[in-house]
Amino acid sequence: MRTMWYLNDERALIQQAARDFAQNELAPIALEMDASEEFPLKQFKRAGELGFLGITIPEEYGGSGADYTSLALVYEEIAKVAPTLCVGMGAHSILAGELIMLLGNDEQKKRWLAPAATGEKILACAQTEPSGDTNQTEWTCRAVDDGDSFIVNGEKIFCSNLKVADAYVVLCVTSDHVDPVTKAGISAIVIDADTPGLSCGAYEKKLGWHGSASGSLTFNDCRVPKENLLGPLGGGLAGLMISATNEFMTCGPVGLGMAEGAYEMALKQTRERIQRGKSLYDNYQVVRHMLVDMWTQIESLRGFVYTTFAEKDEGKKCLAKGRLMKVQGALTAEYVGRQAIQLFGGLGVCTEVGVERFWRDAKVMCIGGAALEALKDDVAMMIGNNIQDA
Repeated sequence: MRTMWYLNDERALIQQAARDFAQNELAPIALEMDASEEFPLKQFKRAGELGFLGITIPEEYGGSGADYTSLALVYEEIAKVAPTLCVGMGAHSILAGELIMLLGNDEQKKRWLAPAATGEKILACAQTEPSGDTNQTEWTCRAVDDGDSFIVNGEKIFCSNLKVADAYVVLCVTSDHVDPVTKAGISAIVIDADTPGLSCGAYEKKLGWHGSASGSLTFNDCRVPKENLLGPLGGGLAGLMISATNEFMTCGPVGLGMAEGAYEMALKQTRERIQRGKSLYDNYQVVRHMLVDMWTQIESLRGFVYTTFAEKDEGKKCLAKGRLMKVQGALTAEYVGRQAIQLFGGLGVCTEVGVERFWRDAKVMCIGGAALEALKDDVAMMIGNNIQDA
């Protein structure tokens, strides 16, 4: 086994624990998990038991207080066999969990973050509306001041961990209008799943990310205590900017793991499939060159992932590179997955073989959570304002 520059003794132990979990507990049922399209609750809870849901959460709130490189190692290993589990973990620990970590007070962190770190409670983040994920000025889900409470009305769509979440971090409009530049006017409010007036729609039937439990949330006069407001009124998007960036970053190691999983399957197939007395690998130069191109893309992504996560651990926000992490992670996984299907031939499109699911999941990653085009536009804005190295 290679010893990579970003590994130390502690990280190597975390990586091995994640690899054992993925290969011994997830790999034998990975195709069944994908086919059932059910949220992998048992496996999610098991990830909590192993400490994978609280890697970057401080020890005082039930986490392990490890660094982001350790988080990347865990997501890479799990994504090699069960990418959708990473989707649920990211929505829980990073998108919702880090919003609470960034904006919440001590009492709020103990109430929601501590049980989330172990998987005792599941979190979700509801932000996207029919008008678009990044089109916040047209959002209509609104929280109105009513004494010691907020009254919430509106709808959110494409919310992951739907119906299994115990609490939703909801981004609501709390002012007369949302500033088109600063995006002030949107607040983050935690709404418990059993709140009267909160209802969940049916799960979306998607090309990939089977089991991510995504769908719509409707709020009909939901009365929420003001103590559930995270951070300052109207300042929710400031926290989301960081937590969303961190979730985008996880798409790098997830895409890397997906690409590795598809590549390893394709390499094995081309070495074992015999035609004219030789393996496909030995018979055809085009096969060998395809695999070389796939491997090159994987190793290029690996370098980008772990150098960027090293910068994150040094204290950088990685606002631009974090977004590019999702772009490159999704595109690399999509490319390698597509080539792997091609190398399998007719078997590659058969779901019982399992290689095609990597391409399906990668294709959804190109759109879900933020389309690659929107992320590139964000990065272009940062470059234009010379803040890309923040």
